[in-house]
Amino acid sequence: MRILLIVNPAAGRRSRRDVAGETAAILRSGGWEVALRETGWPEATRALAREGAAEGFDAVFACGGDGTLSDVIAGLLDTGVPAGIIPAGTGNDFARTLGVPLDPLAAAESYLRGRAGPLDLLCVDDGRLWAINIMGVGFDARVARRVNARSRITGGLLAYLTGVAAELAANRPTIVRVTADGERWEGPVLLVAVANARSYGAGMMIAPQAEIDDGLLDLVVVEHLSRTSFALNFPKVMRGTHLSLPVVHSWRASKVIIETDEPSPVLIDGDVKGDTPLTVEVAPARGRIWRPGSRANSEGG
Repeated sequence: MRILLIVNPAAGRRSRRDVAGETAAILRSGGWEVALRETGWPEATRALAREGAAEGFDAVFACGGDGTLSDVIAGLLDTGVPAGIIPAGTGNDFARTLGVPLDPLAAAESYLRGRAGPLDLLCVDDGRLWAINIMGVGFDARVARRVNARSRITGGLLAYLTGVAAELAANRPTIVRVTADGERWEGPVLLVAVANARSYGAGMMIAPQAEIDDGLLDLVVVEHLSRTSFALNFPKVMRGTHLSLPVVHSWRASKVIIETDEPSPVLIDGDVKGDTPLTVEVAPARGRIWRPGSRANSEGG
C-alpha cells in the first residue's frame, strides 16, 4: 500500500507534525509506504489530494479534523481513490461514525487491518460544495459564526463559550421552510441538520440513525425552545435520545431544500460556508473511505 498522508498543522491542539510522524511510523511498520505533505488551507488540501491520486497512491489520508478530511475527499472526487482519517482535530465526529479509535496511533493500527468501502456524499447546490458529515442551520451555525468572528481576539474556548452565551441570551428562532423529497415543513426552529453521519460538535448525536452508505440523507428539525426547554431537552440531543420528543421532527430523503425568511449561516463539516437558501442532495457511493478493521479479524477470530 502506498499512502499519501496530508497533515493540517493547524487542526487540534497537539502538534500535528508529531502525530503525523508517529502515525507514519506505525503504518510503515505494517509494510505500507507513506509520504507526508503539509497543507494550510482548503484549496491546497484539495489540490494535494488530486495530485496524490494522479501520482498513483492507493489512498490519501488526512491527519486533522473533519474539515481536512472533507477537503481531501472533495479533491479525490471521481478518482476512485479512497480517503482515510487520522483523527487529530477538535471534534473528530466523522471518525466517531466510522468507529475509528480517537487516539491517532490506535487509529493507524486499526487501518492496517481495514479496507476501503463506499461513502455517500452531500452535494450542495449542484456541486458548488461537497460535504461528508453534517450541515446545520440555526443555533449551531450562528454560534460558529460568532466564534469565527471573535476567535482571533478571545481565543478558541472563550470565543465558543461567549458565542453560546450570546445566542442563548438572544434566544432567536430561525424561521425555516424545509422540503424533503417534496414533503414540506415550516416553522420556527432551534436548528435544522442535514446529516450523512451521526454526530457533530464533538459528539452531539443529532442524527443517531444515520448511515454513511445507505443512499439517504437524515433530516432533523428541532423546533424553537424556551431557555428552560433548552436546558431540559438539549442533553437528550447530545446523547441521541431526542428523536421521540414532540419538538423534534425527522425524515429520510434524497433531496432537501432549506429556505429562511432572512439569510442564515450554514455550518458545513464544522465550518460556516455561506448562507441559506440551499439545496442538498445525496450522492450515493460517490466517494470511498478507508474503514478500520478489528484485531479479531486480523487474527481470523
